Amino acid sequence: MKSLLWLTALLGLNCSQSIDPASLRLAGRQDLEIALDDNLTTPTLLRGQLADLSNVKKENRPEPLLLFFTENAELFKLLAPDSELRLLRSDEDELGFVHYRYARLHRGVPIYGDELIVHVDDKARLYMVNGSYHPSIVKDDSEAGAEPSNQAASSDSILSAQQATDLALEKGSSHKMQAVDSVELVYYPVDKNLSLAWYVTLKGGMNKWDYFIDAHDGRVLFEQDRRRF
Repeated sequence: MKSLLWLTALLGLNCSQSIDPASLRLAGRQDLEIALDDNLTTPTLLRGQLADLSNVKKENRPEPLLLFFTENAELFKLLAPDSELRLLRSDEDELGFVHYRYARLHRGVPIYGDELIVHVDDKARLYMVNGSYHPSIVKDDSEAGAEPSNQAASSDSILSAQQATDLALEKGSSHKMQAVDSVELVYYPVDKNLSLAWYVTLKGGMNKWDYFIDAHDGRVLFEQDRRRF
């Protein structure tokens, strides 16, 4: 009898934490505010009564939020949101609103500058998504126009992190950059394409300098002085 009661309670808990995928679909809705990026053609703003997450515990929200993107993949122009989005962090403000920040991945590698932010109010209502990001079908420097996968470029076809930092340090010496602050493999947008690059941040004294080193041939795709931010 005790086992039966325990199982009933467990099933009740699971049901209370579940959400009907159909309730997350926005297709056909006419009451939504939508703005699109003129160049990327992806939504920069989606606002309205998007979803009710009140039956989901706050700590369990990432799963239904990802399901929200999956159910509306066509609207967001993402072929496989579960492998193209990565939750970076969530921040709760003084009003009890929670903001979930996602990186956009291409072949398992973050696209520099791309992000989506999902906003949930204090009543657990998903009311807005905003950001700037590339759609799934985007050209990169390995296979133009190919669909995304979870695998980055082959390690034997790109520069190592050490090779990239050495190149950055050589370039950064003219700015008195003396040490490496961080290194990350990213896709860097160049025109309408994506280039696989090492994002290297150097430091010297109180200053920092960013370098984007092409992961194939070592060219500097872009550099910037952090002091301008």
